[in-house]
Amino acid sequence: MASVVPAHVTIAYPEETADEELLLCRAQRQLAGVAPFRLRLGEVFAEDEGRGGVFLQVEDVDGRWAGLRRKLLEDPMAPIDFPAHLTLAHPRTSSRGADCLAALGGRRLAAEVWVREVLFTETTVDRFTVLRRFPLVADR
Repeated sequence: MASVVPAHVTIAYPEETADEELLLCRAQRQLAGVAPFRLRLGEVFAEDEGRGGVFLQVEDVDGRWAGLRRKLLEDPMAPIDFPAHLTLAHPRTSSRGADCLAALGGRRLAAEVWVREVLFTETTVDRFTVLRRFPLVADR
């Protein structure tokens, strides 16, 4: 799966989404007024000593990632409490989380990236499909 899915930061997970059409309507409305925003990469962290996954911390520099989550996942959605992150080793697709943590634990990637679009995607074991694109434009 790692060879199929590009690096990304998730705004809304499938298990949080009670109504896909409602989520898309909210995205269309909310993302129309959002300018590109920054995320800062940080330290490697893990769940259950790597067995639950190994991740790279993502700091929400402008607060827009969190703001989008709040707006998109209002009732009847059910947000989970997990920080913004990039996945390095996913527990469903790799049994090497502990090895990954041993190799990368304690490291930090000090970089900033700009989010210029939000994607609505579908992921299967062998395919990553972009279903909708929501470009973020500074001057709307």
